[in-house]
Amino acid sequence: MSKETFLALRHTCLALADCAVFLLDRRGFQYVLLGQLQSDALESRFGWFRQLSGANYYISMRQVMESDKKIRTLSLLKFSHFTLAELEQTTIDSDDQSQNNTTDVDKLADSIADAIGYLHSPSSNDANIIYYVSGAIARSAIQSTKCDSCKDLLISNDGFLEPLELDDSLQYSATTFLDAINRGGLSRPTEYTFMLCVNCWRVFEEVRASVELRQQFLQATNQRQLFIHVIDRLTTSHLYGPDVFGDNFCIKGHDLKQLVSWRFFNCVSKNFAKELTTRACSSDGQRGKQRQKIAKLQSATGHY
Repeated sequence: MSKETFLALRHTCLALADCAVFLLDRRGFQYVLLGQLQSDALESRFGWFRQLSGANYYISMRQVMESDKKIRTLSLLKFSHFTLAELEQTTIDSDDQSQNNTTDVDKLADSIADAIGYLHSPSSNDANIIYYVSGAIARSAIQSTKCDSCKDLLISNDGFLEPLELDDSLQYSATTFLDAINRGGLSRPTEYTFMLCVNCWRVFEEVRASVELRQQFLQATNQRQLFIHVIDRLTTSHLYGPDVFGDNFCIKGHDLKQLVSWRFFNCVSKNFAKELTTRACSSDGQRGKQRQKIAKLQSATGHY
C-alpha cells in the first residue's frame, strides 16, 4: 500500500471504533452494524451521474446538476404516481400561464414607456460614472458571449467620445474619471454602449423618482424583464431621432440591447433595493436607535 492508502485505512479503522464506542456508551445502542457505515450509496449516485453523462468518468459540475435534475424528475414520476396525461395537462397549464404573464408584462411596459418624459439628465459626475460602468458592462457581456463581433460593437479601441448633447448646458467629457484611474486594464465603451446606458439611467431615474411609476414597477412579477421591455420600446424615441442605436444585433445574432440593459439593471437594482429598505424602516428608525441607546446605557450601568 502507498502511504496515502495506509493513512486512509488507519483513519477509517479508528473512526469506526470511536463511532461504535460512542453509539454503545453514549446513545445506548444495543448493537452497531459497522457494515452500514460505508459510502456505497454515494458512489452509486455518482455512478448514475456518470452514466447519464455518457459514461464519462470525469464529469463537470454542470453535468452533475443536469443529471441530478433528471434523477429528481424520474423519482417524481416513480413515487408520485402521475400519469402522462396529467403531466401533459400540467405542462399546457404552465405554458398558458407563462403566456398570460408575458402579455401582462407587455401591457405594463407600454404603460410605463408612454409615461416616460425624460425629465432627468445626468450631471457631469453621473456621466463619468455611467461611462465607467458601461465599460464594465460591455466587458461582462463579451465574456459571456465570447463573440468578436460583440466586442467590436461594445468596446472602443480609440477611446474617442463626443461630448453629450442631451442639453445645451451639459457640454462635458464623460471620460474624465476613467482616464484618471485607468492603468490599461479598464475597457472603454463605444458610443453605442455609452448612449444606451445613459438612456437606461434616465429611464430608471424617472421610474425611481415617480411614485406612480415606482408602484407599477414594483408590482410586476419580474422587474428586470419589465425594464428590458421598457428600454426596448424607448430606444427609438423621437427624443433621440429615428433609430438612434442602429442595429442592435451583431453578425452572430446576439441582442446587444438586451445584454447591456440586463446588466445595467443588475447594477442599479441593488442600490434601489437598499434605498427601499431604508425608506421602509425610516418611520421607526429614530425610535429604534433611541431604544438601542437606552438598552446599551442600561446594560452598561447594570455592571457598576
